[in-house]
Amino acid sequence: MAAAASSCLASRSFAAEAIDETGFIRIGGIDQWVAVQGHDRRNPLILYLHGGPGEAQSPFLQQFLPWQRDFTVVNWDQRGAGKTFGRNGATTPGMTVDRLVEDVAEIAHGVSTRFAQRKVILVGQSWGSLLGVYAIKRHPELFHAYVGTAQVVSIPATIADLARYARQQAAETGDTATLAALDAAAALADPAKLGAMRKASSKWAASISDLPYTKMIEDFRGHPPYPAGDVADWVNGGNFSGNTIGPTMVTMDMRTLGLDMPVPFFIMQGRDDHITGFEPARLYAEDARAQKKAFVPLDGGHYACFTNPGAFVGALREQVRPLAI
Repeated sequence: MAAAASSCLASRSFAAEAIDETGFIRIGGIDQWVAVQGHDRRNPLILYLHGGPGEAQSPFLQQFLPWQRDFTVVNWDQRGAGKTFGRNGATTPGMTVDRLVEDVAEIAHGVSTRFAQRKVILVGQSWGSLLGVYAIKRHPELFHAYVGTAQVVSIPATIADLARYARQQAAETGDTATLAALDAAAALADPAKLGAMRKASSKWAASISDLPYTKMIEDFRGHPPYPAGDVADWVNGGNFSGNTIGPTMVTMDMRTLGLDMPVPFFIMQGRDDHITGFEPARLYAEDARAQKKAFVPLDGGHYACFTNPGAFVGALREQVRPLAI
């Protein structure tokens, strides 16, 4: 599809056929990159919110092929990330959670109107799960359901959970360096403690099951220097988003938004997710109050929605899709 400024969301009639469109549209006063892909445009819409902040999915759209038989998937390089960063650069305005939530609402309204559907399903991964909970709280009328994966609850809870896991693994394997680093971190006062605990635990954060996905990212990134183009936009956008909006994550606790969820609420978390944490997500889902909710454990880690697509899409198909048809 040509990258016309409004092509992805332009109103038009359609039949039962596949769709594969990418391009820039005007969202929140700037041009932002959106992809709409699926086998049958009559299928329910998923709006996917990528992680990071700044971990744009535009280079990795093949990860969504297993989703596209049952859903039309809308991917968006968020304000300050990927191709959207490439178009707007380091002067990108509005790098706040509030502005990004309104971007989510604009896209959700635009695609639901475009495809003559009442609402969309919102799927948020990692940083995107934080953004997603804010969005359903502020604009519940736009969403059939919310699905969090690699769900963020709070950074302090996540780091504490990772530190417990790292200490257990270090003790079992005789990793005395990690044990010493964790002891030193525990003796620090906040706020230095959180950063030190994360650094001390980092060796044990990545799950083996995440390796196919993380290797794909590293192969894409290659090595600096990065010439102008998609790789540079992805790397520079990640750095820009991390520096401008990333610090807001440190003090956020999703529980402070309230545990009453205005839409059906699902968390699908990798059992080996030690980056955002399996147990904090499970407890969050347990305590949340919604007309319909479920917690779905998945084999996998932080990127289980991609590394275990059969289980993830199967759960979407069985538990979430009926809410949108």
